[in-house]
Amino acid sequence: MTIGAEVSGLSQSSITSEHLGQWVESFRGPLVGLIASWGPDWAQAEEIAADSFAEAWMGRARFAGDPSDLDAVGAWLRGIAMNLFRSSRRARRALRAVPADLPMEPEPEEDERQELLRRAFTELRQEHQNILRMYYLEETGTEQVAALLGLSRKATENRLYQARKALREKVAVQGSTEVKL
Repeated sequence: MTIGAEVSGLSQSSITSEHLGQWVESFRGPLVGLIASWGPDWAQAEEIAADSFAEAWMGRARFAGDPSDLDAVGAWLRGIAMNLFRSSRRARRALRAVPADLPMEPEPEEDERQELLRRAFTELRQEHQNILRMYYLEETGTEQVAALLGLSRKATENRLYQARKALREKVAVQGSTEVKL
């Protein structure tokens, strides 16, 4: 066995495909939501999340924790995802030159309530957007969200409460503004 294949007493083979399956089951949704909150569209966020799991599997010898400890795994996956996101952002910047003569497709009309909700959502603080995306859009439990954000379950529940409250207030303000117009 090589020196790099053993980390903190766990050999690379001690992290099994069952562990990877558990990680994917526990973190796929919240990881996609977290990545999407950093800016890329949903498809790009899903691709980065998939790449994060692949990178985690390929680099499992570097994981210095218990593969069953979801808090440790969540923090590790978040770090991998952040590194991959930064790499993809650098690559996109290099390809940013788009010809100005390309026609823009019109966006499909959205329901007024969805538009109101979308505008209110974009006005929320980033931490509120992150937690709402992870919890509602990916239908993730508070324990998995907590693990990915590095928070306690109670702190996650509190952030979720505050985010919902802030969103309700923004929707109420925007809704009353539109009615007055």
